[in-house]
Amino acid sequence: MVLARTPAFRPLAAVTTLPAVTGEAVRRAGQIARDYLARAHTELRARQEAGEGGLAVVAAYTDAIDHLVRFLAAEAAASYASRYARINQRCAVVGLGGYGRGELNPASDIDLLFVYPWKVNPYVETIAEVILYALWDAGLTVGHALRNIRECGRLAARELKVKTALLDARYLVGDEALYAEFEAKMFEEVWGQNPTAFFKEKLAENTERHARAGDSVYLLQPQLKEGQGGLRDLHTALWMAKVKFKVRSFRELVTLGQIAERDVLELEEALDFLWRIRNALHQASDRHQDLLTFELQERLAPALGFADERDGVEAFMRAYYSRAAVVNRFSEAVIARCVQAEPYRRSAPTVRVIRPGIRVQGRTLSVVNRGVFERDPAAVVQVFAEAQRHGVTLAPATRELIRECLPLLAAHRERPAVGAAFLDILRAKGHVDETLFEMHKLGVLKTVIPEFGHLDCLIAHDPFHIYTVDHHSLMGVRELERLRAGEFAKTLPHVTQVMREVERPELLFLGMMFHDVGKGHGHDHSGRGARMMHDIATRLGLNEDEGAACEFLVRHHLLMSHLAQRRDMHDDQLVIDFCRTVGTLENLHRLYLLTYADMRAVGPGVWSTWRDTLVTEL
Repeated sequence: MVLARTPAFRPLAAVTTLPAVTGEAVRRAGQIARDYLARAHTELRARQEAGEGGLAVVAAYTDAIDHLVRFLAAEAAASYASRYARINQRCAVVGLGGYGRGELNPASDIDLLFVYPWKVNPYVETIAEVILYALWDAGLTVGHALRNIRECGRLAARELKVKTALLDARYLVGDEALYAEFEAKMFEEVWGQNPTAFFKEKLAENTERHARAGDSVYLLQPQLKEGQGGLRDLHTALWMAKVKFKVRSFRELVTLGQIAERDVLELEEALDFLWRIRNALHQASDRHQDLLTFELQERLAPALGFADERDGVEAFMRAYYSRAAVVNRFSEAVIARCVQAEPYRRSAPTVRVIRPGIRVQGRTLSVVNRGVFERDPAAVVQVFAEAQRHGVTLAPATRELIRECLPLLAAHRERPAVGAAFLDILRAKGHVDETLFEMHKLGVLKTVIPEFGHLDCLIAHDPFHIYTVDHHSLMGVRELERLRAGEFAKTLPHVTQVMREVERPELLFLGMMFHDVGKGHGHDHSGRGARMMHDIATRLGLNEDEGAACEFLVRHHLLMSHLAQRRDMHDDQLVIDFCRTVGTLENLHRLYLLTYADMRAVGPGVWSTWRDTLVTEL
């Protein structure tokens, strides 16, 4: 298990129903496995419905499969010994993948490795065949391989997939001395072999996987395993930690001083909830299922204790997003520790002090201690502006320190220096979206501007949006930054030119961030949002005209798309009324850009050539 501490759990009653090992039950092994698993799954479902935690259910099911595999191995060995009593053969049965990590959900695949010393022989084949055929007969999906130790090492050195699988190896049954030899070989020669290439491949794999799954924690229909903040992120972090630090679990990183105990405890709570969802997903679908569709959300919410029909689903998904964010944050922190460059041995690393207590070293920015924030709480925001200005990332320890100091920032958020630091970020020439996403991930955005906290994990109830409202709003800023960088200069020349010429882009970014701030409070979210925008602008230190420009964008953010798509733009009176509402050319430019970014941020394909033509014509 990734946490290394097996949670307290009650073994399933089914484990006591396996017959005694005699060597005579080999022919009935499939039937025994079928009956055993039927009892186990009935009990698992009852425990899940009774509200048992995800960690405990996963541990109990993994333990039940362990008992079955050990019984089958013992039965096969006894049967073989009764026929070939003089031959003493060696074989170790090893769990890989999720089974190796001790993380089986009700419909999980099972991966087994049969390790032997030199050449495969009838004994190894007998052990493998009895176990595999019985598990297949019982309806399990089982991956397997028969290899000697040398083959494992050779394949792991050549194939990323094999090396990754072996990182999850766990002894199940058989020759313990042989497994100890196998583990020592893997630990010494495979785990630490060429770590830089391994990290590079794993990070590329991570990026590609996130892109396939939607590249966001905050998808309205998230992928529980492969998506951002999914379980695979955690696995990737663990694999990299094993290679970098030679550990077997995240908890060992606490001992090494790489992560804090509280972070592991927070992860434990998040995993308990996520595994409870995954257990329920598998049981509701009667198959391996990781996509949390709208239909399944409605079915699972009441089953997991979120009873109210509509608000229950929203509460359930908010709970999911908060736990997925923990996994995302924790995984990124561990990965950052793994890829962090080693200090030079012969010369001191180059350090630039850019503010008292804030320094840049290599590609990271760090804060020397908590006192920097205690003396000046606005520095919690200023470090983001400095990282943005210097094109660097925050050091893992600094990210942790920022999260610790959020209560300090909350107590002083109305200080002018806090608003000024935030506006500096919006006025920068680039990386505005990246900085805002980082601030949001660490909880700084909603601490500085509590109204944004209301948007956190808020679900948009329409068939078009694919993100939660908070993520949609920041994705809109990202679309504006892509325009400003010239990414669409050839395909969308007009809107690109308008973006490059727009004055005071920070007002546009603010309007984009808060265009939906009135959602979730009832009808007329635009009018309510405009009033909220007025208060936000005042607190940030904008003057009356600047605040009015932001308020205008929020109040009328739907106007252009509505008129362009649903009204006759050749109606002179409509155009005259539109011009009167807009008032100035700058308002028109910003509203045009916001309309574009808003549609682009809804999801792929929403901003089409047809919509581009209509809005641009208006």
